[in-house]
Amino acid sequence: MTSLSLSRRSVALSVVALAVATPVAAADYGFKDLLANPGTPRAGAVDADVVIVMYADYNCGFCKRMEPVLAKALAADPRLAVVHKEWPIFGDVSEYAARVALAASYQGRYEAVHRAFMLAPTRLSDRETIETVAKQAGVDWPRLARDLKTRARDIDAILARNEREAALLALDGTPGLVINGYLVRGALSDEQLKALVQKIRAAGTRAPAV
Repeated sequence: MTSLSLSRRSVALSVVALAVATPVAAADYGFKDLLANPGTPRAGAVDADVVIVMYADYNCGFCKRMEPVLAKALAADPRLAVVHKEWPIFGDVSEYAARVALAASYQGRYEAVHRAFMLAPTRLSDRETIETVAKQAGVDWPRLARDLKTRARDIDAILARNEREAALLALDGTPGLVINGYLVRGALSDEQLKALVQKIRAAGTRAPAV
């Protein structure tokens, strides 16, 4: 179980290890900066008091484990939100999957594609598999293919920004979770996430409005 000692600072980022909270090197980069970036998909409460920012790769097994944990938490907690940060670190296929998911947002299908990719029973090993899973998630593929081209610069900018943020946060792998300014490296169980959210609320570290 994750054990934490939280301060009341909601702007400066802190690292949450299993039993230790220490400052992140880029202390001048606040949690609000992670939320303010355009083109960042978000699910859950609009006025959430706890926001989970997740840096993930669709071919990361631990990220896949977190998907049902986050879905369960969102369903049970009306004051919770999740911000998805595409951070493809496992090569070209992972990057293509991230691009397809972001392109799906232009037709309102990001969440469907994101969830389909995360819950895919096998590795997204090639472009054909990615396209098949995306189509099964209900996207208009010809439109998505066009958006991949016409929106390429916007998608490039989102991925580049996520990469910069991951470097500032000193992330060394996926998943990386930032919860109201506290950084958790690695996946959490249902019980660990629930306990962490309770501790953050008790400490009064409310997510900033953007």
